[in-house]
Amino acid sequence: MNAPLLTLPRVEPFFFNVETGTRFSLYHAPAPQLRARGAILYVHPFADEMNKSRRMATLQARRFAAAGYAVLQIDLFGCGDSCGDSSQARWEAWKCDLEVARAWLAERAAGLPLHLWGLRLGGLLALDFACGAPVDGVILWQPFLNGRTCINQFLRQGLAARMQAGDPARFGTTSQLRADLLARGMLEAGGYELAAPLVHAIDACDAAALPLPPCQVHWFASGSPAPHRLAASAERIARRWSARGTTLHFHAIEGVPFWGANDIAECPALLAATSAVFTAEA
Repeated sequence: MNAPLLTLPRVEPFFFNVETGTRFSLYHAPAPQLRARGAILYVHPFADEMNKSRRMATLQARRFAAAGYAVLQIDLFGCGDSCGDSSQARWEAWKCDLEVARAWLAERAAGLPLHLWGLRLGGLLALDFACGAPVDGVILWQPFLNGRTCINQFLRQGLAARMQAGDPARFGTTSQLRADLLARGMLEAGGYELAAPLVHAIDACDAAALPLPPCQVHWFASGSPAPHRLAASAERIARRWSARGTTLHFHAIEGVPFWGANDIAECPALLAATSAVFTAEA
């Protein structure tokens, strides 16, 4: 006699209709044969890191759903398949998008824990959003913990791309690009335009200083190339957050930096570590 087939989690693509246009979203319904565990809202990275991370985000979302979680992925304004472009993106507008998504997801998982899941800049955005939203926890994948570091890396990548295309002497430094931003109110790097309000908002965001509410934060990060320094940073942040009742769990893993790889890459160790924490029996 054949074993009964399990019902696979359902994936529903749709658009949110909001005041400034549409936001493309994917809803991964929890596996119907399992007890519902909770809900998870994904907060994606920015620019090319978003595109290079889509496969990993999808693989993990499927694992979450198969374990009984309702998972929602949303392309924020000016990103991916949502309306707008990068020059129109604003930090506060992204937080408004997350609130729309959070409220929608909370209705479908009423009474269940709701977590934010942020990758890279999305991790910093998730932490900032959590300061004013009713969430039960935050999942961080290789997050930026300081916005200025993120912007500087973005600018360096843009400079490197320009150098490959022409005379390096023409393109200056990150400081010169920032000066140009002040003068023009806009800068371009790596094919993306960033307006001064977005850059300033990201620059000003520092995870250690955020007034997080009491919740559980799970930080998954590659220990390379300086595992001791990274662990020390996590310990310092944990001490600051603990004063407000926030508990930080740091999980060191080894794997390729898929968000910046030349080709689409996977990190099985990250998938396994995350699933081990969030699919364990309560």
